[in-house]
Amino acid sequence: MILQAILLGLVAFIAQSEYALGTSLLSRPIVTGLFTGIVLGDVKTGVEIGASLELLFMGAISVGAYIPPDVNIGGVLATAFAISMGKGVDAAVALAMPIAVISLGIGNLVSAITPVCLKIADDGAAQGNDSKIMFTQWLMGAFATSYKFLLAFGAFYIGADKVQDLLDFIPQFILDGM
Repeated sequence: MILQAILLGLVAFIAQSEYALGTSLLSRPIVTGLFTGIVLGDVKTGVEIGASLELLFMGAISVGAYIPPDVNIGGVLATAFAISMGKGVDAAVALAMPIAVISLGIGNLVSAITPVCLKIADDGAAQGNDSKIMFTQWLMGAFATSYKFLLAFGAFYIGADKVQDLLDFIPQFILDGM
């Protein structure tokens, strides 16, 4: 169980790394579903769920100021929970959007904290020190990918029941507002 949680965290980590590697679409559910299926030993179901979630999240792209639900975490965890519970595509589709919305909210909180690191880049720019600017870029990227790892690992490790309890605890008007 802990090994699977670590490997699922790595799937989310690698999927988030696409921004460092260029937009390779690694975070899309069709890809994360495959890797989640490999980790959990059910590739066929992983690909089926990934394809279905790809349709669900097809329009989830950032345009202007719109920040879409977190396709990466929503896809990885919904697929993982559906496979581990012995459920199919229907369960994954039901779980994916609420998980993705909650992850978006957590991501917004993280995004509110990380600009503190920009002081390092500003100081580097004022000093003409390129290495401080590069360090800040890598630091913020490492933080963004690491928190995705921790989120996927932690959620899978505590289990689908606890995550569902959290989702049920959040009032509907908050989920609607997100």
